[in-house]
Amino acid sequence: MENKKLISIIIPSFNEGENANAIYKEITEFMNGYNYEIIYINDGSKDDTWEKITQLSKKDRRIFGICFSRNFGHQAAIEAGLKKAKGDAVIMMDGDGQHPPEVIPKLIKKWEEGFEIVNTKRLETEKVSVLKKITSKMFYSLINVLSSTKIEEGSADFRLLDRIVVNEINKLTEKDKFYRGLVNWIGFKRTAVEYKARKRLNGESSYSFKKMIEFARIGITSFSMLPMKIIMIIGFLLFFLGGALTSFMLFYRWFISLGMFSGTAILASFIILNNGLLILLLGIISAYQINMYKQLQNRPNYIIREEV
Repeated sequence: MENKKLISIIIPSFNEGENANAIYKEITEFMNGYNYEIIYINDGSKDDTWEKITQLSKKDRRIFGICFSRNFGHQAAIEAGLKKAKGDAVIMMDGDGQHPPEVIPKLIKKWEEGFEIVNTKRLETEKVSVLKKITSKMFYSLINVLSSTKIEEGSADFRLLDRIVVNEINKLTEKDKFYRGLVNWIGFKRTAVEYKARKRLNGESSYSFKKMIEFARIGITSFSMLPMKIIMIIGFLLFFLGGALTSFMLFYRWFISLGMFSGTAILASFIILNNGLLILLLGIISAYQINMYKQLQNRPNYIIREEV
């Protein structure tokens, strides 16, 4: 007997033409007995991803497709899917096959037990590079040190959200959305399901090192003001340290050893130290100003070219 509650599954896809059909077949196998819809978001793919999504939508009335005008990023694709989804519960998962569809019934079971957020915890990933493991560990360690909103290592954008949670998240107006942090920040009753991530079904990952750095920047600046506080503390300490050091050098030069420190050497070392520190601190401030600038621009996070 089919469960009358609607389950929405949103799948951001960038150059996943080889995987679209395979993901669809696996999901339908594990969703037998549930009322569901699948929403594919084509995030500006260069291959035939959109054509494959269009074919699936003609084949199955439960398939919906959203096509962006260009690549706006994974978080923007999730946002579009959350706003389109009509389900009593919404599941988000990647389109490369690394998030195993056999975990979906476990997520739904926890939701039916009364949990409003069912996260997943990745225990390991098949055939992942050592560099990827190291950078992932560094990211979670850094953001948990800097932020009061903790994110468990192994978290991913593979989770189930109750309709009440989706409604609240959709109300948020910030431009750079970091869903791993937002889901933990928003509250509600939560639990987690463990799983082993698979290797990609086909193709190569398009998640470059540059994209990982940008993802980390958004995560840290969205959920931590600690770097700004550190800047103020450093500035306060340097004010007194600089004053004390300069006073010492001048005192030593004038009253103890005239030739010990030349005026040029003192001035040059002070300028180099001061300029380097200012550039570093201005860089940290700029990371926050980027967020403010985007917020003031008020541009949409994505533009939809076509829907099926």
